[in-house]
Amino acid sequence: MRHNLTPILLTFLTSVFALSASACVEIDGGAVEVSWVIRSPAGGGITDCGCAEPAIGTVRLVLLGRGGTIEGATPCAGRAQCDFPCQRQTGATPFDIRETLAGERYEVSVVAVADGVELPQITGPAPILREVVRAQPTEVEAFQLVAECAAECGMNSSGVCARP
Repeated sequence: MRHNLTPILLTFLTSVFALSASACVEIDGGAVEVSWVIRSPAGGGITDCGCAEPAIGTVRLVLLGRGGTIEGATPCAGRAQCDFPCQRQTGATPFDIRETLAGERYEVSVVAVADGVELPQITGPAPILREVVRAQPTEVEAFQLVAECAAECGMNSSGVCARP
């Protein structure tokens, strides 16, 4: 029984090449990864970003350089890669955040955004300081955003702000 392995081998090699080509990530610095949760002032969870008052569309990562050559740098300012859909509850920048050197850190914080406008009535914790290392993700603990529960949602018996 004769088998023709050439088409099978060609398909296999093409698949391997396609997967490896799509897995390439350009590295020109480090990445910053954040996550968040939304709570009411009383501590109840808000699991639907549309149930926050006002509704949150995206969460924006804010980085501010402190010390040395990055003092005052704002690598996320005006970049869509630093705005993440609120419902995802997590986001990461590309590997293009300038790495920190001795004595340098980034202040890391998040802000709630709707239609491109920051929502000052939704509060978060003070910024935290983190180093950024080339080719590595800098992970940050989950930020807690505090918002009122929208009237059209309301608190359920479990203390969660949700749609009826």
